[in-house]
Amino acid sequence: MIVSRKKLLASGTALAAFGPFLLSPFISAAEAAEESDIAILQTAIKLERAGIKAYTDAAGTGLLAPGVLAVAKGFLADHEAHRDALIGAVKAAGVTPTDETTKLTYPPLKTQDDILNFAESVERQAASTYLSVIPAFKDRNLAKVAGSILGVETTHVAILAYTLKKTTEPYKDFVS
Repeated sequence: MIVSRKKLLASGTALAAFGPFLLSPFISAAEAAEESDIAILQTAIKLERAGIKAYTDAAGTGLLAPGVLAVAKGFLADHEAHRDALIGAVKAAGVTPTDETTKLTYPPLKTQDDILNFAESVERQAASTYLSVIPAFKDRNLAKVAGSILGVETTHVAILAYTLKKTTEPYKDFVS
């Protein structure tokens, strides 16, 4: 199967439309969540806010080509959907959601590639964080939904890596 670069980039924006449906199980699981699970959700809220800020800042630079900007806005919408679901889950547990944002260290962003490389590093950090916390959830339903968010984050990484041509040789026949 041959997937064009344009189709691959466009698939990211479709994730935003389905994100809220994938995340609704957070609400019911969080109602009975333990304190340690709520702490993980609060950390995830901070991380999603960092992603939102990074994409908002990137969009405001004026450096992104129209197609890339559209994808960035799709990724931004994914992070907003994740944040909103996480906030809903924390509220369902009777806890006030954090208003904090994970601090990111921005490199110089002078070109579109600078922005895409930075976005990829942010997405890798998000994916790594979700992967590391899944086993820590006491409520396995929360772990499953965190896994669905992990899937979105790794899709973002893959799309950004492909756009930057960071794909590896073993996968050359999978995506061309």
